[in-house]
Amino acid sequence: MSDTQTFDYVIVGGGSAGCVLAARLSEDADKTVCLIEAGPRDRNPFVHIPATIFTLMRHKKLNWRFMTAPQEKMGGAAVYIPRGKVLGGSSSINGMVYIRGHRTDYDDWASMGSPGWDWDSVLPYFKKAERNEQFGDDPLHGDSGPLNVTFIDRPSALHETFVEAAEQLQHRRTDNFNGAEQDGFGIHQVTQKGGRRWSTAVAYLNPARSRPNLHIVTEGRVTRVLLDGRRATGGEIADGAARRVIGARRQVILAAGAIASPHLLMHSGIGDGAALSAEGVTVNHDLPAVGKNLQDHVATRVEYDSPSTVPYGISLRTLPRHAMQAAEYLLFRRGFWSSNLVEGGGFIRTLPDLPRPDIQVVFVPGKRGQNGRLIGWGHGFSTSAVLLRPESRGEIRIASADPLAAPVIDPQFFTDDRDLAALVRGYQEIRRLMDSPVFEKFRGPELMPGKDFDSDEALANWVRDTAGTIFHPVGTCRMGNGADAVVDPHLRVRGIDGLRVADASIMPTLIGGNTNAPVIMIAEKAADLIKAG
Repeated sequence: MSDTQTFDYVIVGGGSAGCVLAARLSEDADKTVCLIEAGPRDRNPFVHIPATIFTLMRHKKLNWRFMTAPQEKMGGAAVYIPRGKVLGGSSSINGMVYIRGHRTDYDDWASMGSPGWDWDSVLPYFKKAERNEQFGDDPLHGDSGPLNVTFIDRPSALHETFVEAAEQLQHRRTDNFNGAEQDGFGIHQVTQKGGRRWSTAVAYLNPARSRPNLHIVTEGRVTRVLLDGRRATGGEIADGAARRVIGARRQVILAAGAIASPHLLMHSGIGDGAALSAEGVTVNHDLPAVGKNLQDHVATRVEYDSPSTVPYGISLRTLPRHAMQAAEYLLFRRGFWSSNLVEGGGFIRTLPDLPRPDIQVVFVPGKRGQNGRLIGWGHGFSTSAVLLRPESRGEIRIASADPLAAPVIDPQFFTDDRDLAALVRGYQEIRRLMDSPVFEKFRGPELMPGKDFDSDEALANWVRDTAGTIFHPVGTCRMGNGADAVVDPHLRVRGIDGLRVADASIMPTLIGGNTNAPVIMIAEKAADLIKAG
C-alpha cells in the first residue's frame, strides 16, 4: 500500500455532480480537493460528437452497463440501466436534454422535510449553472454560468410534423420546456456548445484543471469510505491486489450516483445492519434507509417503419448523404452529427384534473436499431411515453461482501398498479399522435407493438412486458429529516460526521423531466452548503 495522500475534500465520483463540486470547492485556493473517478478521462471522440450517443449507450469501457434484477411484474425481465463510467459521468454519454422538471417537484421536496429545496430556493442554482444562448435574458434562466444550453442548429424536418400532430390533438406548442408552463410540445434545448457535447467535465472541470489545489484521479475505483469511529476520514481505492488510501481532513463527498453511492455506503458498513451482516459486511452504522426509495422513469414506445428517407437511419440510398453530413460536421460542427437524436417531445396530462403533467413524450425521428440503439438500419421513427412520477419503489442491495461485485438493482417496476394505468393512458395518447394524418406520407407499418394490440387489456400486457426506462435512477440516499432519510437537508449522512452525498440519490422523489440539469443544480447548492461548514 502506498503512502496516504490527504486533501481537505475527497469527492468520490467524477460525474455530473462530482465535476461541479470539484470546480466549485477548488475555487478556494486555501482548500485542497481530490476528485476520484472510476472511469477514464473523456478523451474518446465519441463523447464529444453528439450523434454518437448511439454508440455510448452500450460502450464497454465508458458505461457501467448495469442490469436490473428480474422484475416480477414484467414477466421476470431484466431491464438495462446505462451509467457513465468516464469523467463527466452520465453527462458524457446521455442525450444532453436540458429539462429541470416542474416547479412543484421542488416544493414537494420542501414539504416532505427538506426546507431550502423548494423551487424559489433552487432556481438561483439552476441559473448560476446555466449559460442559455436563447433565453439568457429570461428571469427563469442564466446567461453567464459554465453550462452552455442551446438548441441544436438543424432539427429533423420530421419534428414540425410531430408538433403539428400534437396541435391537432389540442396540445399546445412551446419553445421552452423550462419556462413558466411545462405543458406542450416542441424542441428540446441541449447541453451543447458549437455543435459539441457540453458535459460537466468540459463545462466545469476543464477550466479548473490548472489549479494547483485540485488533484484528479481517473480509473480509481473507491471500494469503501474509511471511518474513524463515526467520522469519515477518506476513501480506499482498489489498485489490483493492493489498496490505495486517499485521506480527507474535512469531508468525504459521495457523488457517484443513485446506484454507486448507496452501494459504496453499504460496503463501508453504513446501511441496514441485518442485511449487511447477512452478506458478511461489518456494520459500522445501522442506517436502514440506505439503498431504499429507488425510482426511475419507466417508459414504453410505439415505433413505425417508413418508406421515406427523411427520418434518420442507415440505408444504401442515404450513404452519399451520410458522407456529406460527416464532412459538414468536421468542417462546421453542424448538421446531423450535432443532433442528440432525441430532439423533441412534450409534456401532457392524461387526466383533466391533474395539477401538472404526468407523462413526458419523447420523439426519435429515426429508426431504432437492435438492443435499443437510437439509430439502426433502415428508416422510421418512434415515440415514447414516460411515466414522470412513479408510485412504485425499489432498492439497491449488495450482492456479496465483495465491493467490486455489481450491485443488485431492483426497481420493482409496476408493483403499484397506478403506474401501469397512467403509462397505458400515456401510451394511448402517443399512439393517437402517431396515427395523425400529417404523418401519413412518412408512416409505414407499425413495428411496435403492432395493430393487433388494440384493446386496453392487450396494451396493458404489452406495456408491462416490454417497458424500459429512460435512465433516470434517483432516491436511494433520500434527503429528509425522518427515519426514512439517509441525508439531512444539508446533505450530511445521518449519524456520520464529515460525510455527505450530493447526487441524484438524494432526491426524495423523481422530478417531472430529465434528471441531469437537477443533478447539476444539486451539486451547485451542495458546494455552497459545504463551504458554509
